[in-house]
Amino acid sequence: LAQAANTDQYTSNVSSVLSQIQTADSAISSIVTSLNSAITLGTEGANSTLTSTNKAGIATQVQSILTNVIGQANTSYQGVYVFAGTASSTPPFVAASSTYTSANGTPATPLTTASHLTAGSVTSISDATTGQTMTFTAGSSDTIAALQTAISNAVTAGTLSAGTNATINASGELSISTNSSNAGIAVNSNESVLGAMTAAAGTGVANAYAYVGNNAVNKVQIGDSIDVPTNLPGGQMMTSGANVIGSLNALITALQSGTNTQIGTAAQGITTALNYVAVQRIPLDSTMSQLNSQETFLSQETLTLKTQQTSLVGGDITQAATNLSQAELTHSAVLAAAAKVLPQTLLDYLK
Repeated sequence: LAQAANTDQYTSNVSSVLSQIQTADSAISSIVTSLNSAITLGTEGANSTLTSTNKAGIATQVQSILTNVIGQANTSYQGVYVFAGTASSTPPFVAASSTYTSANGTPATPLTTASHLTAGSVTSISDATTGQTMTFTAGSSDTIAALQTAISNAVTAGTLSAGTNATINASGELSISTNSSNAGIAVNSNESVLGAMTAAAGTGVANAYAYVGNNAVNKVQIGDSIDVPTNLPGGQMMTSGANVIGSLNALITALQSGTNTQIGTAAQGITTALNYVAVQRIPLDSTMSQLNSQETFLSQETLTLKTQQTSLVGGDITQAATNLSQAELTHSAVLAAAAKVLPQTLLDYLK
């Protein structure tokens, strides 16, 4: 019974994970199709006979492709964002802005660099250009100045784009911004001293998206000693390596204001990104093959266990019937003997 219960659980796990990974694979397939279309458009845009108006029109088409790619990268299955790592309850890719401001801080009660932060609070900054995220966890004695230092160190390390910093603005709020013309950031914080960090109005960066998921990989058990990954982190697929989003953005910029050579180079960058995505897809396809094989095995295992169970139950019934028949014969013999003995009386013995 225990083995049958385990097999049922593994079968359920396989079914659930297989559906999720098929959803992810379908999304990647759509991204691949979009990238191929972008390469075709880039090649067309590098044609020296096209006017700037023609190229602007092509740039608009590539912008639509980027929007579609982001939509696929934010694919969810039963409420779980499949490319978000373990941060799977919210979309992993968000529009980036150049400036974020805190909700707390007013001219009457302004924040200062000496304002103490709450121990254990977490503030993260995701950079659309570098594809990386800086995470700052406040210590027991940390102030806003410590957060400023952490941001500065992240810029030096290349985690955040040059020009990213945190200052106290005229309203006494903390302002985190980047002065790079084509860079964008997304800021999240659960620090009560700062309040919610929101993108400042009018600071959105065109075609820039930041990855706010994480790089964790979930696993699920599908056999006594077999587990498989259930997700592919979007940061690994879209912003690391060849940087899919960055390459599309580069083509858009080149089509809008670049030379034919720059457009051609940008199109080649998308080819590199496409090849990178194909490599990232291989483990996903391998997992699907493994799941399909395990599903077949578990189906056979379930059938075998049911056959064995039927056999065992059938054997018990037969034995029980035999025992009952034997008991009935014995009981009948006892009753027959008693029938002969009980009618005798004392007079019978005196005879």
